[in-house]
Amino acid sequence: MLGTDALDWADLRAIVKHLPLESALLRVMHPEGSRWQTAEHLLADAADSLRWLAWARTDDGRRGRNMPEPIARPGRKSNRERVGTATELGQMNDFLGWND
Repeated sequence: MLGTDALDWADLRAIVKHLPLESALLRVMHPEGSRWQTAEHLLADAADSLRWLAWARTDDGRRGRNMPEPIARPGRKSNRERVGTATELGQMNDFLGWND
């Protein structure tokens, strides 16, 4: 029973924090993102790359027009939205401790 020595609140927190991505709780809490796991993101990246390579060999690709739309990813407003921001090399080296 929750709140006893057998299962206290810290235990419950640890269980929930380390649930697998395909767990029912995480699917309910994050319905859009739970449909895509690592494999789905990698497959979409591979498909986008193949489509871009095929497009790059066309006349449109040589002229930089009519670029193929990437596969829609969950949690993104636009298919062309970038994830994260660029970091300068010096800042990344400092962060990683490689400037010592």
